[in-house]
Amino acid sequence: MDKELLQEFTARVTQSNRTQLVVTIYDIILASLEDAKKAFAREEKEEWRHSLERAQALVIELIDALDFQYGLSKELLPIYLFVNRKILHAMARNKVELLEGLDRVLLNLRNAFEEVSKTDSSKAVMQNTQKVYAGITYGKNSDLSEMYREEGNRGFQA
Repeated sequence: MDKELLQEFTARVTQSNRTQLVVTIYDIILASLEDAKKAFAREEKEEWRHSLERAQALVIELIDALDFQYGLSKELLPIYLFVNRKILHAMARNKVELLEGLDRVLLNLRNAFEEVSKTDSSKAVMQNTQKVYAGITYGKNSDLSEMYREEGNRGFQA
């Protein structure tokens, strides 16, 4: 995962409410699986393993976050366990083809959670974070420059 994508995910995590956070986790899992496939094609074993471990850790995070008071959690658990098992098998057998179809499953779940997040008006999960404002401005001689500004207090609030 390149540095810019990592920064984007970090900014999204700090600004997300609960459902947006789940969407972001799905996006990170999908990006990690894509990184793993690319690393496998380049025969970079360490990067292959690292990307799969990152994806697996996030799937386990989704499993741990399930609240079984709701029926949806009981339906999501077998899907998450299936995804986790496929990642483990791909890692253990060192076969990229074992990851086939996972991106479709995860993308369907991601899109469903994205639709739910549009109706979720709750506050961001992380309250004591910096606000990030980004944009492109015109400079002298019609030069375009990208800029961002951070606001907020990241210190301890009593």
